[in-house]
Amino acid sequence: MSVFSSNARLLTDIGEIEQYRRILDSNTLTSGVPHWTSMGKTTITLFQVLIDQDLTHLVMVLRHYPQYIEAVCEHFRYAYSYSENSADIDAASELLRLGEPYFTKQFVRNVIRKLPRLESDDRDAMTSFIDKLIMYQHEWHPIITIHYRNMITSITHTSPLHPLQRIVVEKKIASIHNLVTYDYTASDRDSHLDIPYMN
Repeated sequence: MSVFSSNARLLTDIGEIEQYRRILDSNTLTSGVPHWTSMGKTTITLFQVLIDQDLTHLVMVLRHYPQYIEAVCEHFRYAYSYSENSADIDAASELLRLGEPYFTKQFVRNVIRKLPRLESDDRDAMTSFIDKLIMYQHEWHPIITIHYRNMITSITHTSPLHPLQRIVVEKKIASIHNLVTYDYTASDRDSHLDIPYMN
């Protein structure tokens, strides 16, 4: 991404970021302490609300206040996200890029858990999404690309597709790069849960 496009995006955020400035500018961020004591209660509540939404405002805030990235990644790791709001894929991708220096398996799993799911019985929607995935595979974070590549592969293997449809889908899947940059899987029995003590 060019410096120009980054600056342009920051300028478009200005109007929306104003609603958060009062809280964030008055907060004192303490480094070297657990995330729940590094910020004031109002700031923690704000970030919890932003995590529960589709992540677009969360990443917008972090662009303007990058000093909160580490604390938010840690908070996200412990967040029990049972909200019905799926993540915006572009925002989730940017959150993963911003959070790369602070990755834990649980943080990454919680981000992935918020991504929209694909419905196996809606073939037209899945085909359309595969085309979108191919188009954005170099823009979305590799973790997201691989997550959807694996999901589509799994759906393809379990769905009653016509042999010709299967060939078309498998050919498209093969064109999606399988670039593994971080292993967020776990072998423990609780790996599918939001367990705060997990890394």
